[in-house]
Amino acid sequence: MDNDYKSSRVIPGRYPPPGESAIADAIRGRRGARGLTPLDGALLHVPPIAEGWNTLLGAVRTKGKLPGDVREIMILRVAAINGAAFEWMQHEPVGRTHGLTTGQLYVVRDIDTPLPPSDGIMSSLQMSALLFADTSTRGIKVPGELIQTFKQTLAAWIRSSDKDAKDDEISSKVDDLYAEAALVTASYNMVSRFLVATDVAGLSDEQVAWPVDRKEHFVKIPSPGHTIHAVTLITSPDAPWIVFANSLLTDLSMWSYFIPYLLSSPFGKSYNILLHSQRGHGKSTLPNSTPQTTIPALATDIRELLSELSISTPVHTVIGVSQGGAAALAFAALYGAQGASSIVVCDTGAKTPEGNKAAWEERITLVAAENQSAEGMKVLGRVTIPRWFPAASRVVARGRSEWIHGMIEGTPVEGFEAGARALGDYDLFSFSINGGQTEQLLESDIGQVLLVAGELDGGGKVGAGLMALGERWNAVRGEKKQVTYASIPGAGHLPMIDETEKFWEVVGKWL
Repeated sequence: MDNDYKSSRVIPGRYPPPGESAIADAIRGRRGARGLTPLDGALLHVPPIAEGWNTLLGAVRTKGKLPGDVREIMILRVAAINGAAFEWMQHEPVGRTHGLTTGQLYVVRDIDTPLPPSDGIMSSLQMSALLFADTSTRGIKVPGELIQTFKQTLAAWIRSSDKDAKDDEISSKVDDLYAEAALVTASYNMVSRFLVATDVAGLSDEQVAWPVDRKEHFVKIPSPGHTIHAVTLITSPDAPWIVFANSLLTDLSMWSYFIPYLLSSPFGKSYNILLHSQRGHGKSTLPNSTPQTTIPALATDIRELLSELSISTPVHTVIGVSQGGAAALAFAALYGAQGASSIVVCDTGAKTPEGNKAAWEERITLVAAENQSAEGMKVLGRVTIPRWFPAASRVVARGRSEWIHGMIEGTPVEGFEAGARALGDYDLFSFSINGGQTEQLLESDIGQVLLVAGELDGGGKVGAGLMALGERWNAVRGEKKQVTYASIPGAGHLPMIDETEKFWEVVGKWL
């Protein structure tokens, strides 16, 4: 073998020395300085097939007319879906040479978040190619509507490249490019399946890499004793940190449509990202004992998480929504400028609105009526989605409602109850933890504060409440007025999901 890789645990590689095998030498010629790869070593168990493979894949990679970025998006999506770590390893650098950004590669690698991604991350052609490769790989048969859309984006690309092209000429070229796209996807499905089946480079059990340094953590919070599931995305050791806090009934994946913007910010700023599922949500647990979960306790979880992961404070920003937004406010009250330079608070309030405690108890009762089972969470999901996203929201049209319903349904009943009771009885204008020092939110020395609400949330009442909070807070600050309010048009309770682009437009510029 001409490269330093691990060996397959299934079959040994065959690497004839130069001059011994004309087929192996021809493959070396195509590989160039890399020499024979572990994939070649596996293929050379059957030299005639290795020869045909070399010819086929050489043509797919270098003889077609699809743009390089589009071709690599399809290849990498196949690798991600099929768990072909070696395939991704070889093609991510190629994708970058063709202009793919970290944010775009993150979308390609993220096979759990429903497509399509939010606007502005990819071009129309890139997005159509990604959808085609995804659908073809997962289900083989591609719906006619998706094929037609793909062909339309190919036609638009041809027209933009050749202003003088005639319609019949464009139609013929579209058919050629579509056939090439199908061949690219099919060929690299073949490649990925062979790679995994023969354990090429000993990587068949390895997770496909991410385009950033992504690590998963299960952090034990010493007191009161529970585990927080967190994910860090590190773009640079020196980049500022942004911490995200999820809403009730979701988990850390709720930010998936928003994260790619931060990884390829047009404002020239890169960030490190800390995602976590709040206690009792996702893979995070509740304390073993039964201390009451409170909004301030969720803020202390964030502080403990930063400490355990050795993330220096102040972090750049803490961004939270709903329950997570209240936790961000509590974080500002407890730790101020020593904890974070700024906070972004979405679709929440500084205290429980009058009458909401009874409303939360009704929802707890709704779940309990189904014997506190998964069926109860399904019922809760069916009533929650329309409340979070009124009819004017685009969440259903964008195909994201079922994804959110899955998060709600997957929330442990105990986690929902703990969070609901915390939201049903809190007041951050004045509070203490375990009878200790009284904290006053409006006296916090936190720097910049951005308050955000979806225009449709609560029929506009949530936004009105946050606007009033901003005015009250600025009045206390006097000359240091640094609290800003923004409404997200057409958005519901989670604007980073149903109107991600508008949310990014506001938050990205503010950051």
